[in-house]
Amino acid sequence: MPEKITKPQPRSKPQAWHYDAGTLRGVAFVGIVSLLACIFTTAHAAAAVLGDDNPLAIIDGGVERSEDAPYVPADFEFLPGDYLFFTFHIAGFKIKANQTGEIRTLSLQYRITPQDLNGVALAGPVDGTIAEEINKEDKTWTPKRRANFLLPSFVAAGDYHVQVVVKDLVAGTEVSRDYPFKIGGTQISGASGIRADQFVFLRTADEAKPLEVPAYSPGDTIYARFLMVGFKTDAGNKYRLAYGVKVTRPDGKTFLDEPKAAQIADDSFYPAQFMPGDIQVTTPRDAMRGRYQMIVTVRDLIANQDFTFRETFSIE
Repeated sequence: MPEKITKPQPRSKPQAWHYDAGTLRGVAFVGIVSLLACIFTTAHAAAAVLGDDNPLAIIDGGVERSEDAPYVPADFEFLPGDYLFFTFHIAGFKIKANQTGEIRTLSLQYRITPQDLNGVALAGPVDGTIAEEINKEDKTWTPKRRANFLLPSFVAAGDYHVQVVVKDLVAGTEVSRDYPFKIGGTQISGASGIRADQFVFLRTADEAKPLEVPAYSPGDTIYARFLMVGFKTDAGNKYRLAYGVKVTRPDGKTFLDEPKAAQIADDSFYPAQFMPGDIQVTTPRDAMRGRYQMIVTVRDLIANQDFTFRETFSIE
């Protein structure tokens, strides 16, 4: 049904419009307040972009197994020698604009370092700078940076962290943040001097599971593995270790005597917390049956310290 349109009826007299001064002042006041509010809101938004109200911050950071992979869960354990990847964003930085406001630049510096709980770096830090021009439209843009590190091969299991330090050269401010991660693998306890730890006999050189009963047959090769811990390091984290092996037969006579079975000298960026030692002793097919004693002496050549221990195995 068509909508009914009502025409306005003509007035007998034109109606006059009346204003009083109070009404005019009220309307003017409301208009000014609205205009000021608009200006303040615009200025506040611009200030947020420039970082005046938002402090410099490291955000959306995390430790990864590979580049741009999901962040690892809190209980995830890297292994010594693994690569660790890290990603983060920077927010709240101040922008420097020229007089016309057409050129807007930021200037940031950052350093990323994986560390132990004492603040000792596991690997060399990654340093970088960010100096870019940005558009007015990039109000929510935050620069993203990545880094990756090769974890040390001889680092003990425990809690570690990635430290990030960012400097805003425009604002003259600095912020830092730590992101924890775990390393699994070799568990060691503190030692005040050189000693051997976690000695095991093995069936083969590549065997992971130790022998519960170290019993061999004549002609077998006896494999053993242990860790040297508590040694000193020199300038540049240099270490110098050696060990000797002596084996006696069931009748007490010497079967093998190698006082200089191995010598290890090297250095590393992070001070090595342990060093593996390997032993191989091949027995003849006519070897005497019974219990043998293996005497191992480890030496810290920097600290000039020795440590001797004994283990037994049998040939049956």
